[in-house]
Amino acid sequence: MSVSKDWMFCPRSGYLLDLDASNGTATCSVSGYKQGLQDFSSIKVELHTDMEDYRRRYNLEPLVKNNVDEELLKQRQRATVDEACPKCGNQGMEFYTMQLRSADEGQTVFYECPKCRHKYSQNT
Repeated sequence: MSVSKDWMFCPRSGYLLDLDASNGTATCSVSGYKQGLQDFSSIKVELHTDMEDYRRRYNLEPLVKNNVDEELLKQRQRATVDEACPKCGNQGMEFYTMQLRSADEGQTVFYECPKCRHKYSQNT
């Protein structure tokens, strides 16, 4: 359902109307157009948002990756360290770091075994 938002703008200049509850008017600062707020009483405004909207707006990366992001992670090369996996004993762990705590504290290192996919983290 498409809802028109024309009521928010001046019909003469196209500028956004200033809503003044104390005077009970909606006024255009450019053309001087005025309309009573009672004319807007039948208008219902609904806003819907979700985490995807917030991530887009604030350029955030999700902490939990979806399937598409998993494919990107598989393509990305990670650094490796010569350390045995605590689960399967495979020599050589992939790792990456993130700053999850405050700036004056160390990073968190995330390890993943390329053989059994066992994952664990360590604060440094």
